[in-house]
Amino acid sequence: MAFAVGIAAVVSLVAGTVLHTNRLTPETWSRPLRIGSREGLLIASSAALTVPSLALFGLLQPALGLGATPSLTALTIYAVYPILRNVVAGLSSVDDAVLESARGMGMGPVRRMVSIQLPLAWPVILSGIRVAVLIIIGIAVVAGAINGPGFGSSLLLGLQRLGSVNSFNQVLAATLGCLVVAAVYEIVFWLVQRFTTPRGIRV
Repeated sequence: MAFAVGIAAVVSLVAGTVLHTNRLTPETWSRPLRIGSREGLLIASSAALTVPSLALFGLLQPALGLGATPSLTALTIYAVYPILRNVVAGLSSVDDAVLESARGMGMGPVRRMVSIQLPLAWPVILSGIRVAVLIIIGIAVVAGAINGPGFGSSLLLGLQRLGSVNSFNQVLAATLGCLVVAAVYEIVFWLVQRFTTPRGIRV
């Protein structure tokens, strides 16, 4: 799951930052084309997020088979939208006056993005990554239907055997396992936010 969120975060950060300003896109890309590409990505990723998880795992199975590969692919697809949406929102929230001051100090578009825009947008971006993790913790359980890793296989097996000996305990253990994983990630994100957010904008 961490790999899926990591891949989705890299894809979203690259797409979001490149399409945010025309200084980072090819000169042939006009402003409407850049904004249209960004909005198109948001629409496509939000549409992907609405696809029922069991259906997506089933659609990927003929091409990718069973196990970890289709699970990783599907979870990555589901994680892109919340992260990309927050990358766009975070970068757009940076005050134009701050960017104008940086431009007046001679900073180029890449330096402004790295030194000012991304640090100021980081709390919003991190919130998007946090939401993506919480979303796919639940979806990852369904990956058990295609022999994906995690608690899904144990949970689905327990549900199939519900009523038999220890089946309820099996379902309960898998559910508690998911809750523990979510709690661990919440603590990790709190620590990451605490130590990576610039002190001046820390809440």
